[in-house]
Amino acid sequence: MIGTYVSYRSTIDNMSKTLDRVMSEPNVKRETDYYTQNIKSVKTVDDFLGDTRLFNYAMKAYGLEDMTYAKGMMRKVLTDADYATALTDKRYQQFAAAFNFNKYGDQATSQDSATKAAVNKYMQQTLETEVGDQNEGTRLALYFTRTVGGMAQNGTLSKEDWAYQIISDKALSEVVFTALGIPDSVRGSDVEAQKRLLEQRMDFDDLADSTKLEKFIGRFSAMYDAKNQPQVSPALTLLQSTNTGSTFGFSNASMIAMQSLKPGGN
Repeated sequence: MIGTYVSYRSTIDNMSKTLDRVMSEPNVKRETDYYTQNIKSVKTVDDFLGDTRLFNYAMKAYGLEDMTYAKGMMRKVLTDADYATALTDKRYQQFAAAFNFNKYGDQATSQDSATKAAVNKYMQQTLETEVGDQNEGTRLALYFTRTVGGMAQNGTLSKEDWAYQIISDKALSEVVFTALGIPDSVRGSDVEAQKRLLEQRMDFDDLADSTKLEKFIGRFSAMYDAKNQPQVSPALTLLQSTNTGSTFGFSNASMIAMQSLKPGGN
């Protein structure tokens, strides 16, 4: 079985080709065609919420697919900038900024964030879901890199609230807790206690550093495989004895080589 890191790197290195394949899938193409042909005709928040296909597509694109039922809440996100900004999970703020009716009025859905960017994000989300059907660890790694890495690099994620963002997102927290060896039971503890723990174990600046983020994903992959795919995790012993702090002391090539080893092999 292919290890998580090998699968992750393979997906990243072949992203363009893989996204082209995803775009050609009948259901994806059908929903995307409907979205691109109709989104610019949406002029108000009511229009947006009233077209379930458009709304659901947009919600999935911005990582909020599980909240499509909460139209009352999303109406407030779209109409009250202060409300969206105050929410711990910054995906809502990103969604409000992408479909910014407050700023652009009836031209909100003609902005790149509501058209090209939304379609690109939908493809990425669909790709991650499909990859997750084969290896959930790979999906989590891709999601973490895209969301946390992206937000840290574009300034959406701040030193004050980065830990809250991770704690509030089940997928992100699973990556971090797995990589750092934090027991699942900690999830039930006080939020402020979890925040302090993450701040002690991680460095915010590392999240915006592509090299250090890559190493963190390598650490997560090895720990994830040790727990879920022990037959492809011989690197764990080296990881535990070599790694200190939040960085991971192996190159991409070394990780691939180690995860390709089989237990008991020569």
